[in-house]
Amino acid sequence: MWNLDAGDLLAVAQRKLDGVNVEAVRDEEEYRRQEYSALLAPRGGPETDLYVELLAANDLGKTLSRYFSSVALVKKLRETRALAGFSRLLPPDPAGGADRIQQLKLDQKIDWLPATVVRGEGIFVQLEQTAVDEWLDRSGALQRAASLSRNFNQRRASRGQQPRRVTAAFILLHALAHSLINQLSFECGYGSASLRERLYCNTEEYSERMNGFLIYTASGDSEGTMGGLVRQGEPNRLLETLATALRRAQWCSSDPICIETAGQGTDNANLAACHGCLLISETSCEEGNRLLDRAMLVGTPTHPGSGFFSSFLQNE
Repeated sequence: MWNLDAGDLLAVAQRKLDGVNVEAVRDEEEYRRQEYSALLAPRGGPETDLYVELLAANDLGKTLSRYFSSVALVKKLRETRALAGFSRLLPPDPAGGADRIQQLKLDQKIDWLPATVVRGEGIFVQLEQTAVDEWLDRSGALQRAASLSRNFNQRRASRGQQPRRVTAAFILLHALAHSLINQLSFECGYGSASLRERLYCNTEEYSERMNGFLIYTASGDSEGTMGGLVRQGEPNRLLETLATALRRAQWCSSDPICIETAGQGTDNANLAACHGCLLISETSCEEGNRLLDRAMLVGTPTHPGSGFFSSFLQNE
């Protein structure tokens, strides 16, 4: 009933009997890769903490299915949040930087952290790798990504931080996640601050490719588990949500200034992204509303075909 593989269960049981310790996760990317793998296949059931139902990309229709490898309805998930410390002027990087966190504990003998466990639901989306590669080859996305990365890393260098690799694929995923969160907040009744993103994109050049994101809600109150987000992820509803979000991304109330800017927002780390189009509640964004560019989705007035979804929008 839970779609569990008998061989996997036997292997886990044998490791337990043999007293084999699970190898610790080395870094943030490896941790996300494990999550990513878990979301790529159906698993769990109504009684488990993680319940994933996989949909076929073809369910999104002929026009959009070629852009996506898979879509999953995460009907149940559990998120554990631990407070490791605090910072002031220089927050830690998403990929690490624990040295800049002020520890909470005064006594080094304390071996625990305050934490909360919350439950919710979500929608996982994986982009088609072939489509992403073809888009990178034919568009000017690499040049725009290089410009944004340069702005971002110049500010990091001024603060004594190490440079960070920012790819066009990452900016594409991030912009699409924000566009969907804004649209979902209209259509399924959640406040935008109740929805969060979880981005899965490789940071190392030769590491295994990840091209997906999870939009989820995990709140301690009733907003976390009402089922509205998963219902909006059903094929017919999600198709309309995606199409509407992409159409809205074509125009911003601050255009043409927004679409033509060479840098805006915190750390000058956005291109075509402002409060009129892509920005969401900062608590919902893993990057603090930085590293965004809606031109990656829909192109620019001078190069309308350079967006990942330009062909879809032109054929509507």
